[in-house]
Amino acid sequence: MAIPILELRNLGREVAGRGAEPFVIFNGINLTVRDGEFVSIVGPSGCGKTTLLRVINGLLSPSAGQIFVDGKEQNGADGELLMGFVFQGAALLPWRTSLNNVLLGLEGRKKNTPDAQAIARKYLDLVGLSGFEQHYPHELSGGMQQRVNLARALAVDPKILLMDEPFASLDAQTRSFMQLELLRIWSQTRKTVIFVTHMISEAILLSDRVVVLSHRPGRIRSEFPVPLPRPRDMEIKSDRRFVELENTVWKLIEEEVKAAGGFAKL
Repeated sequence: MAIPILELRNLGREVAGRGAEPFVIFNGINLTVRDGEFVSIVGPSGCGKTTLLRVINGLLSPSAGQIFVDGKEQNGADGELLMGFVFQGAALLPWRTSLNNVLLGLEGRKKNTPDAQAIARKYLDLVGLSGFEQHYPHELSGGMQQRVNLARALAVDPKILLMDEPFASLDAQTRSFMQLELLRIWSQTRKTVIFVTHMISEAILLSDRVVVLSHRPGRIRSEFPVPLPRPRDMEIKSDRRFVELENTVWKLIEEEVKAAGGFAKL
């Protein structure tokens, strides 16, 4: 059996609490991800989804457990060198053009080679922004800014792409368009993707597998393979299997919200 590209073993994260007891964000996370797999993580607000991504990437240290990439245990900043991170906000430098914002990722990895501009242009073209290389962030729509953000993450050729609710700030129409764009880009790159979202339908549309976390402290409550063929478009949302899976995942999250003390935490 092939070694998974990512393996989490009994991963946990806690911080100092107000009292004697630590504040546990998540614990006992065991997860394996295959090379080229698209996995989405959903769950109640506050269950630790974003923190989990930051621990995987090495931005935060785990309190317990281990992280393996290609069978090799990761320590601290190792993850940052192997992974790309697409944040919820585009986080573009306003004084840099689209091209130079993408180059920023390469500069940070010390990959500012003579070919860097060609690489940056390649990924701007991949995300549909050819012709916008010299535009500044304020000249771009929200969706276009997020495409620059995605191009920047892809340009460093990461083994794993971590995406933290990248479309949450977009209007509904733009969000739907960006979901389709991500499906197109993923079909061309076949990057391994770990995608955090609050939107169950988004998770199902994009993913090979949906992982449901419990309320805090977060644990993996269930995992569901998505039984839908690729390529996909918005029409697949009316497929009976899509609707059934969406309802099943929603009921689990509803149970977790109730167990956490009410709908105000959803």
